[in-house]
Amino acid sequence: MKKLLGLVAAAASCMPAFAQQGYTIDAHIKGQGSYKLTVMHQTPTGRQSDTPQVVSADHFRFAGKVSGPVVAYMYSSHPSAKHEVVKGGMFIPGPGLEFVLTNDAITITGDASEGFMASVKGGKLNEELARLKAKENPLVKKRWELQKTSAGIKRSDTAAMRAIRGQLTAIDQERMQLRKDYISRHPGSFISMYLLSQLYENYSLAEYEQAYQKLAATYKSSQYGKIVAGKIESTKATALGQTAINFTKKDINGNNFSLASLKGKYVLLDFWGSWCGPCRQSHPHLKKVYEKYAAKGLEIVGISEEKQADLAKCEAAWKKAVQDDGINWLHVMNNYGKEDFDLVQKYGVTGFPTKFLLDKEGKILYKIIGAGEDGDKSVDEKLKEIFGE
Repeated sequence: MKKLLGLVAAAASCMPAFAQQGYTIDAHIKGQGSYKLTVMHQTPTGRQSDTPQVVSADHFRFAGKVSGPVVAYMYSSHPSAKHEVVKGGMFIPGPGLEFVLTNDAITITGDASEGFMASVKGGKLNEELARLKAKENPLVKKRWELQKTSAGIKRSDTAAMRAIRGQLTAIDQERMQLRKDYISRHPGSFISMYLLSQLYENYSLAEYEQAYQKLAATYKSSQYGKIVAGKIESTKATALGQTAINFTKKDINGNNFSLASLKGKYVLLDFWGSWCGPCRQSHPHLKKVYEKYAAKGLEIVGISEEKQADLAKCEAAWKKAVQDDGINWLHVMNNYGKEDFDLVQKYGVTGFPTKFLLDKEGKILYKIIGAGEDGDKSVDEKLKEIFGE
């Protein structure tokens, strides 16, 4: 009988682990008070933002469920978690807290002024990540202090700005190397797959593919494994000389538009978003380009990637930006049917704006990442080569 009771007790003691149907996050953030606290994570269909239940002063609880491990970020709107650049206006947001969200009971303990330094308990993966964070966090803290310092330097003080940029670059390189070392030393880790998905631009294609092949198959079907595989595929598919990936998307007027319909024209694909300042700043130059070359056989296709979770809000922001900027060429929004065909992923776009110039046969002639004078000059030079003026 005692043995039977012992078995019953053992079974009962195991029940919480099996009964865990989702996650709970208890965040104890000193000084947070009534300021907004948000947990965000990426899902296969977009970004999900969670708001907490307020348990008591400085104690917040999030609850939900994930289909598998996912890296999440916690952000605070506390004034000390951001830095004012323009009085009463522009702020630089501070770093978020990076942690692994699993269907476990997770406890976060920290201070509102340095949420990115908070400790995270709960789940084996957070134990793994904590070992990396112990090395990274001093660098993250130093970088944040330098960012705040740089905001107070006058733009005319080029020597001081150059010195700050040099220090920031050195920190970024050191942190990147820590992450690359982690990947090579822990090929069977979920965290390694996540890190590799974030470091695409820090490898050559051959190195990136080799790093992916060395990782365990366990997480290659995860969203991060799919991101890595997709980046390898898209880099190969969008190499210069390759035929641009055809697509059909609903245009700004509600009609289906196919890239193949523009065969016989030179085409400039412009990946942008209403939220992207550099993208919007590049539009006056693109308008001049369109006015100059449209009659000579150039078509521009704007491909907008919007950030809101709600499709109607994405559409409203997109259409308003097109109208406000007066950009009257062809427009599609990637958010339409994104779960079936994600143009940003297919074309390997990792930064905005990104432009692809296609020849009359639809082959990729040129790829331009970024905006500003250098990006504008690159577009002008390539079009001058084609059209002779």
